[in-house]
Amino acid sequence: MLDVRLLQTFREVAMRGSFSLAADELGFTQPAVSQHLARLERHLGVKLLERTARGVNLTPAGEALLAETEAVLSSVRHAERAAKAAGGVVASRLRVGAFPSAAAGLVPGAVREARRRGGRAGFPEIELDLRVMEPEPALRALARNRMDIALMIDSPLDPIVVPEGVELVQVTEDPMMIALPPDHRMATRRSIDLAELADEPFLLTELGGTCADSNIMLHACRNAGFAPNVRLESEDYNALQGMAAAGLGVSIVPRLATIGSHPGVVLRPLKDPAPTRTILAAVAKDRDALVDTFVESLRAAGDELDGKSRLTAVA
Repeated sequence: MLDVRLLQTFREVAMRGSFSLAADELGFTQPAVSQHLARLERHLGVKLLERTARGVNLTPAGEALLAETEAVLSSVRHAERAAKAAGGVVASRLRVGAFPSAAAGLVPGAVREARRRGGRAGFPEIELDLRVMEPEPALRALARNRMDIALMIDSPLDPIVVPEGVELVQVTEDPMMIALPPDHRMATRRSIDLAELADEPFLLTELGGTCADSNIMLHACRNAGFAPNVRLESEDYNALQGMAAAGLGVSIVPRLATIGSHPGVVLRPLKDPAPTRTILAAVAKDRDALVDTFVESLRAAGDELDGKSRLTAVA
């Protein structure tokens, strides 16, 4: 009978085309990965991989095995969950991958809500394993069953390629806000029309490429009839707010990134139609009920930020 651990190692080598990259991903040494593959080949009596100067190629037998591997591993995970559920063991540990502003602005409220909901649903107290990571690596980790939830940013300019066995569910809308120096002529307004800032120097997250935030911001400026004069680029929203507070320019900042904002900056909402990030949760199609409880808690935390009363009342 096939050893599931050997199949997992084979899948990583096949997907990455490299023994060393698979070893890094699995936390093994490269010799251990080689030993796993040698054992698997001996068990099956066929050669699965061919090493080349450029990496690793699958043999026809390897291609056939890879085509079945994901289904086998998914069945094993399903069997584990079914056995635990039948034995009264309920999952309590959640592995969540969240990009920095979601980790700071959305996840804490979701944890509080999930604990309240979990208590009512009979779940034990949630043990959260939070990894602050960008959406793409979080999605890869989810596809390899190393995450239960991966928070994503939807961008029509950079569509998410959803792996097999994974689905996306909407969590919340995250509107962009304007960060201004306190002495700015518009700092006292209740809201600001983006077109009125056309002549201002802008402080933005890194431009171009596949950065969802910068794509959303540039698209919004274009819709407002101008191309922003970008004075400074940074991946750190705290740094951008600090520079805005110092008077170097104005910045477009997602609401989630304004949690614990710089004390010297003035934040104002943009007038409709305000540019907005759509936050999604990538989850396995075959998942524990606790995952759905936490996704609903993420939605409730987003509603709380919107001023809606969706959070469960504390008993």
